Amino acid sequence: MLNPRWHKVIRDLWDHKGRTIMVVLSIAVGVFAVGMILGSDELLSKGMNGGWAAINPAQATLYPDGFDEGLVNTVRHLQGVADADARRSLGLRFKVGDASVADNDDIPWRNVSLINYLDYDDIHIYKLKSLSGPFPPPDKSVLIERASLAWMGVKSGDTITVEDINGKARELKVEGVVHDLTAMAGAWTGRATGFVSGETMTWLGASPDLNEMNIITTAGATATKDQVQAVADQVRNKIEKSGRTVWFTWVPPVGEHPAAEVMTPVMMIMGVMGVLSLILSGLLVVNTLQAQLSQQTRQIGIMKSIGGQAGQILGIYYVMVFVFAGLALVIAIPLGAVGGQAMSVTMANMINFDLPPLSLSPRVVLIQLGVGLLVPVLAALVPILSAVRVSARQAMSDYGLNPTKKRGRFDRMIDRIRGFSRPVLLSLRNTFRRKGRLILTLTTLVLGGAIFIGVFTVRDSLLLTLDDMFDYVNYDVLVGFKRPYRTDLLEAEALKVPGVKAAESWRFSTARRLRDDDTESDNLSVYAPPPESKLVNPNVIEGRWLLPEDENAIVINTLFIKDEKDVKVGDTLTLKMEGDESKWQVVGIIKGTPPAPMAYVNLPYYTRLAGGVGRGGMVFTTSNLHDLPSQQELAKRLEDHFETIGLQVSNTQASGTERAQIESQFNVLVLFLLVMAILLAVVGGIGLMGTMSLNVMERTREIGVMRAIGATDGSIFKIVVIEGVVIGLLSWLIGALLAVPLSLGLSNVVGVSILQAPLSYQFSISGAGIWLIAVIVLATVASLWPARSASRVTVREVLAYE
Repeated sequence: MLNPRWHKVIRDLWDHKGRTIMVVLSIAVGVFAVGMILGSDELLSKGMNGGWAAINPAQATLYPDGFDEGLVNTVRHLQGVADADARRSLGLRFKVGDASVADNDDIPWRNVSLINYLDYDDIHIYKLKSLSGPFPPPDKSVLIERASLAWMGVKSGDTITVEDINGKARELKVEGVVHDLTAMAGAWTGRATGFVSGETMTWLGASPDLNEMNIITTAGATATKDQVQAVADQVRNKIEKSGRTVWFTWVPPVGEHPAAEVMTPVMMIMGVMGVLSLILSGLLVVNTLQAQLSQQTRQIGIMKSIGGQAGQILGIYYVMVFVFAGLALVIAIPLGAVGGQAMSVTMANMINFDLPPLSLSPRVVLIQLGVGLLVPVLAALVPILSAVRVSARQAMSDYGLNPTKKRGRFDRMIDRIRGFSRPVLLSLRNTFRRKGRLILTLTTLVLGGAIFIGVFTVRDSLLLTLDDMFDYVNYDVLVGFKRPYRTDLLEAEALKVPGVKAAESWRFSTARRLRDDDTESDNLSVYAPPPESKLVNPNVIEGRWLLPEDENAIVINTLFIKDEKDVKVGDTLTLKMEGDESKWQVVGIIKGTPPAPMAYVNLPYYTRLAGGVGRGGMVFTTSNLHDLPSQQELAKRLEDHFETIGLQVSNTQASGTERAQIESQFNVLVLFLLVMAILLAVVGGIGLMGTMSLNVMERTREIGVMRAIGATDGSIFKIVVIEGVVIGLLSWLIGALLAVPLSLGLSNVVGVSILQAPLSYQFSISGAGIWLIAVIVLATVASLWPARSASRVTVREVLAYE
């Protein structure tokens, strides 16, 4: 037979099922958030890094002029090189369908990277996994990388038409599907990936030479980045001594998937938000127990008067807390695992790796058990200790009613308000009756609201930063050519195309910084616009922009100084461009723009150094219409015009397309942050519902008195609902104010993580408006059940109330 004290625990839990459910759900939300974040982080780490190790990734990749298998064998025998492999990539344009689609202007050309390995039967580095179809790829066919299928809209057996090096339409049959972990989703990159044979490459007009050298060092998995860089420099020097130019060298973090650099800070931010949700859950436990213990003060006095010890009474209420926590854990642990899986699947699909099977991680479960028990126990400590320390005499003299207090300044101010009905005035007074409880309730709603608005502010700041990025070079359509042409010809011919308002021809190259210690930096993309370009509007964060009279001046972006931290305005950089060394003075630093370190120099001085004075390989154009359909139509007209006069176009790029791709990447980050913000808002809503329920229970006699003097069900219902809405509106006001510094800090963290510079901050008015609507709805819904309960209080219940 159960001890009477445990009967009391069961009765308290069962008789107040609504309160029990709210406390359990609030704890469960916090534990769920922790489990989801930790679980997804573990799944992502295992899947991403495990999959990355399985393909034997390169520790360094070099992109030289064309080379053959002989050079690969030479590199394999260099000191410090454990292995080397090579492949060739070719950027072309494609349309889905047979060759007849090439002349169909209604179907736009899209970009595809076709890759050929040195030997498909013996891939040393960046191993492929064949998912369907023949392997290696047959001649005049293509194997599509799985992450490109949906974006391309193709399946095995379909035909795509590519435009070869000479501009001729060539049909490739899709023979199968492969998985290349280095390829990301086409929807993210705006480029498909396919694999072809060497014979197919030649058939498409490409040189049979390779153009990508991948190496692994003898230091293996324990190598440092400096060690890998030293070996890569040695390989680069060897290649360049053979008369070839190495255009780009990439040294990723050793043993880590490249995407980990961005994902790590994102997971940290979400982890902080998960901890906040736990803290808010703890506050709700404090709120609920304080109210319950206040109601049961006489019961505590009776237990003490019949010999109950403080420890025994403490045990009764702590058992109740453990029951709350246990029920919450039963709900939260499995749901956290499912949530972590869903979050991981979204990331895995974008980054293109496989996840391990769904399972409950012992480490994550132990952490959830720890925080799920510890937070409620700590939260309950103060209210329980305060209650059990009350003497039996004090407890027995308490009747569950607030002692009469002198009317305060706020009550007198309420009495002077005119124009509101009596129920509204009562709601205002009741809102501030329990100030301690109000503060705890407001804390949950304020933090939830501030983070909710903060997430929208991050999104708006990301979009504003994106606007700034595209405002650097304010173009609508970029046209690239297969070889340089006269600058004046490109600009004059572009202006002949209907819709083109302005045209500028630029030059482009890649460079590497030669450091004082004889090492070299990663590659730097160098753009050379004409002096006084009307398209450039840079966001200079230090120094200045280029002046027309500048010669060896250079402006770099923040992504360049991410790895070259010693570089500052006024320094002289030694750059190696196209095999030649040159000196440049840093005159300014601009905010980083994806996807790589960039620099700008004046076109006249650059052409004197690099040769080809008066020639350009690309032309930027602007028009009066800036929407994506208009840009795509203009791109088609430009391409047709240049092809008609005999200028070979390699690619066209609408700025709207590039923007949409980057914006989709930003939206993924915002989506994850918004999920956490909604969880916090849910905790706040549960807290408000609990507060309103407790307030109604404590005012049972007061409600009975109002009914006795003629208050209708509707009036009492309105009093409770208005009180909830007032609390919601007050939380919105404080939350919106708190959101300003919080969102500024969050925007800076996200900006530095992604772009190595704070975002262009813009407070989200729409986010504040959405949260205002949400909090009113939340407050109203949270008040409906307590209001319904209050409106149904009978005189019998009032007389029986303790």
